[in-house]
Amino acid sequence: MFFRFNHPVSHAKQNRRRSRSELGSSKSPVTPVASIRPSSHVNEEVIDALNSVITTPFETSFISRLQGTKSAWSPAPVAVDWDTISPWMRLMSEVRQHFALASGDSVLDHSMESDAPIIYTTLQPEHLPQVHDLLERVFWSGIDVSDSMDYVPEKATIVATYKKLVVGIAILSSPLETYITYLAVKAGWDKAQIAKNMLYHLISRNPKKDITLHVSANNSAMLLYNQFGFKAEEFVVGFYDDYLDPLSRASKNAFKLRLRQ
Repeated sequence: MFFRFNHPVSHAKQNRRRSRSELGSSKSPVTPVASIRPSSHVNEEVIDALNSVITTPFETSFISRLQGTKSAWSPAPVAVDWDTISPWMRLMSEVRQHFALASGDSVLDHSMESDAPIIYTTLQPEHLPQVHDLLERVFWSGIDVSDSMDYVPEKATIVATYKKLVVGIAILSSPLETYITYLAVKAGWDKAQIAKNMLYHLISRNPKKDITLHVSANNSAMLLYNQFGFKAEEFVVGFYDDYLDPLSRASKNAFKLRLRQ
């Protein structure tokens, strides 16, 4: 008597072939799904409104003045001050903290605000619009210091900036005459030693030269100049008659001061 043994591998192959044939016989045609076409209705007014939107380039936007932009070239800074906190900087910090408390945020979002130092540098063409605005607010209208770019600004000018905001300016007429024509600090940035630092760097860049200036008789800057050793040489009556507004509280008389080096 003979017994026939089916090999396990061949038996499995036969089962797979039967399964495939059964699946093939049970196939049903696939019903195609109708494609959903988007609505052809378009609001032309919305499209026209979107096309008419004019965006401000980041380089000239308000946020760029706050945060700063990376220019292709910038001069080496004269000094960088990370320690000074001006009244304006302190006020902005308090405003952000108050907003965080009022909105219930325990952690301030610093993504739109970054710390920055006060940087002292020399006058550059991009500073001129802000410098003119600052000088007109502090002194009188019509001031134009564009010609300072022609008289060795590396020695005759110092500009204090916070990010892209000009907060102070000090200018000599030229390295040859060494007469201080303007020294001004932006409102909200006073009482932060900015004027003192600008005057120090201006004097340091013109060693062994006498420096002169005129200052209004009731100007508190007299105390600053005395700290640097400026001495009164002359009292000039009506020196600012042609410049100051008749209603200005500043004295139109001036002291001529000199720093001998």
